[in-house]
Amino acid sequence: MEVILKGLVVGSSMSIPGVSGGTMAILLGIYNRLISAISNFTKDAKGNLLFLGKFCLGAALGIGTLSFALKWLLEVVPLPVAFFFLGVVVGGLPALYKETKQSRFRVSSALFILLGLVVVVGIGFIPTGMLSFSSITDFQSVIMCLVAGIVIAIALILPGISTSHMLIVLGMYQATLTAITEFDIPFLALLVVSTLIGIVLTTKPLAWLMERFPHQTYCIIMGFVIGSVTEIFTGIILPAVPASADVLWWVTTVIAAVLAFVLGLFGILWVARVSNHGE
Repeated sequence: MEVILKGLVVGSSMSIPGVSGGTMAILLGIYNRLISAISNFTKDAKGNLLFLGKFCLGAALGIGTLSFALKWLLEVVPLPVAFFFLGVVVGGLPALYKETKQSRFRVSSALFILLGLVVVVGIGFIPTGMLSFSSITDFQSVIMCLVAGIVIAIALILPGISTSHMLIVLGMYQATLTAITEFDIPFLALLVVSTLIGIVLTTKPLAWLMERFPHQTYCIIMGFVIGSVTEIFTGIILPAVPASADVLWWVTTVIAAVLAFVLGLFGILWVARVSNHGE
């Protein structure tokens, strides 16, 4: 049941531009298990299939249910929701640094974190709508959808890179939402297949890097996660600030944002503590 619930949280977060499903997975303490289950699937096919099945079930439920609630909350109270996720990110950084296998912070750590940060911030400058199509109509659209699926897979695997943001960059965000609501099976099937191909191609090298170079890999991932904060600010927080906000708006909003941040911060610290005890 725990795996399903964590999958539900990861799946629901994936629909929010600026929030990374990979980040949520790693903060919930399930990321390493996911990578291992995919990259070493044949070593324990039955156990890995059961684990991945539970996680995918939870993720599907999250995408199909909680994502709509989160999107509604983003429309009604965007700033508290955004600051809640900021609290989650900040609260998860200490647990993430433990994965680097280094007890003391070094200059090299800062350099690798900076590298990850630059990559994610750079992605934010990619022009949106690089590809533009609404359905699978010809061979070129099929190829574009296959490429997009692989890009989405990379965004799914790498923490700090928002899947929804990459869909926006590729000009597929609205088309994908439409395909889900209208049950466009050919479009969704091709996207799922290409995403699975991308996941298979990506997880093995990432698992190898985590095993051979844990310090460097996790420091870069920390940079990815920190970099995702910029997308939350530019994509959610800044657009939600009205040009003519009065004093009452600022007071109530700041109080709500602080409370949401604290809730996210201590919430993820509690989840990390529970996950560690479970291990």
